[in-house]
Amino acid sequence: MGKSPVILIWCGKKTSKITTFDEWQDVWGDLGKTAETKSQFLRAAYCYRMAEFFMKATDKKKDWFYKKCVDCFYKAFDIELHLSYKKYSVPFEGKSLSCIKMAAPYSKGTILVCGGYDSFIEEFVLQVHNLALENYDVILFEGPGQGACLQESLYFQYDFEKSTSAILDFFNLEKCAMVGISWGGYFALRSAAFEKRIKAVIAYDVMDNGFEVMTHIFPSILCKIIRAAYFIKSAEIINRLVGKIQKKSILADWAISQGMYITGTSTPYAFYESISHHTLRGITAQITQDVLLLAGEKDHYIPPRQFYRLKKNLPNAHTLTCRMFTEKEGGEQHCQIGNHLIAVNYIINWLNQYFGNKE
Repeated sequence: MGKSPVILIWCGKKTSKITTFDEWQDVWGDLGKTAETKSQFLRAAYCYRMAEFFMKATDKKKDWFYKKCVDCFYKAFDIELHLSYKKYSVPFEGKSLSCIKMAAPYSKGTILVCGGYDSFIEEFVLQVHNLALENYDVILFEGPGQGACLQESLYFQYDFEKSTSAILDFFNLEKCAMVGISWGGYFALRSAAFEKRIKAVIAYDVMDNGFEVMTHIFPSILCKIIRAAYFIKSAEIINRLVGKIQKKSILADWAISQGMYITGTSTPYAFYESISHHTLRGITAQITQDVLLLAGEKDHYIPPRQFYRLKKNLPNAHTLTCRMFTEKEGGEQHCQIGNHLIAVNYIINWLNQYFGNKE
């Protein structure tokens, strides 16, 4: 996910009394419309994204907000920010993957960037634009289950290396570095295990087990019961229990509904079955590149043990750099939300060192 903390500063007074998802959507939608009428397109894009984020797939307004969000992002890139970029549509499994390429005048190398669980590439452009300013060619791309792919019913896939390879083939790349944001940390590491045109890989942040992440969101006792029920493959227990939780918690209801939407599944058990394939178990020894692992010490989303587990379980990495950001630094949250530049600058310094050593 790629929410801008700036939005909360812009709109704090109007959002402070929101108590329901309907109110959330109405407030952010109105803020987006107001910003758009003032030609404040970047603000409008993030507001529309905020409104869209908690909408279920069954909400007829979801697709409208998605299209408004993306349209405003490109107006912002062109009119407000004057960014230099080019859009591409890459053929994949009879459908297509959306890409944005920012080319550097004197390129040090190419950086592939992918997002995570329910991201749009457009929301990461400002986050990674500094890489282009550092003279790297940057290719942002969406894989199955993300952004425009969902508009084509191309659902979340564990074997992300297939879409990564399609991007490398399309741009005729023989070598690159790859940055995976949020759940993209798993995608990038998984891609590196199978795609050796990737020479350096950055997990921003780490993620090595999707089932663990998506059960970690529940209180401890419920988490243990759901994991035990899945271990014995009891669809009945999981569907019944999760169904009750969804009725009691609107946040849990949204999380499970969103998961079923992006995976193209129709029951909680089927969702967990799909997401359980998102694991690096058994393939970490195949990661032979230079690796950078990032994490926040109080990440609400990714259990910290995944950072320490990966740190110990990459025996064949050419080099391994690990960085746990702290609360004192302001980088303790998921993907260092609240101080994302601390991570971006660390990534840039690591890449500069990596590419400098390869010259």
